[in-house]
Amino acid sequence: MVQEKEIVILVLICLFFTFLLSMGIVLLVKKNQRIQELSDKLIKETEDKKELEKLKVAISAQEKERVEIARQLHDDIGALLSFAQKNLVNFEDNSEDGEVDFKSIEMAKVYLAESIQLIRNIAKGLTPQYLMKFGLVKALDNMTKQKSGTLIETFDFTSVVPEELIISEQVSTHYYYIAGELITNLFKHSYPTEINMRLTYEREFLKLKIKHNGIALTQRDFDRLISESDSLGLENIKYRLNVINGEVYFKRLRDYGTIELITKLDITEM
Repeated sequence: MVQEKEIVILVLICLFFTFLLSMGIVLLVKKNQRIQELSDKLIKETEDKKELEKLKVAISAQEKERVEIARQLHDDIGALLSFAQKNLVNFEDNSEDGEVDFKSIEMAKVYLAESIQLIRNIAKGLTPQYLMKFGLVKALDNMTKQKSGTLIETFDFTSVVPEELIISEQVSTHYYYIAGELITNLFKHSYPTEINMRLTYEREFLKLKIKHNGIALTQRDFDRLISESDSLGLENIKYRLNVINGEVYFKRLRDYGTIELITKLDITEM
């Protein structure tokens, strides 16, 4: 009788454990199903996220391209057209005094021709061809000759940069356009009759010092302008300085002003 009771208890225990095992299996199956559902959902969300990221990248690339085109048009075409306009104004002013200023007309024609050529270059590719072909030093020297003409009495450029110095394309491009924007702004707002530019390389720092006898800004003036103004030119300078980790310093002295453009080159560029 005792053995029968023990057998019954043992059977009941076995049934109980069987029940628990069955329940565990059912719960495990449901849990696996839930994990699979969550996995499928996660995979779908990941795929959607990837598609969204691809879309964002595409939009970002388009926006950058548009910004770059606008920057190229402003830096190159805008500057040249501005100089052409100033020469035409000179011609008009001299005509009112009874003088025929053929030189101003010729310079305006040159600037317009260069503008047309640059538009063609931009259409082919957003690369400053002269800079890429001859390097930063010769490009700055060419800028000096290009932007002088009849608009200023003296515009000199000197360089003591070692010939073996190799400057990356990115640094050269942004440095060149910052210098061009600074010079353009000098002509527009400071009215100098003399400008002297000097390019040096000292202790890994590339420095362009622009000395002029026009209306000079202080560093405080420039910091205020670049933080408050919505000028595309100033935005270009700010953007390009950030790209090359550059700095611009303005000083106003008694008889002249200076602008210094500085960036540190990677030592591996030597």
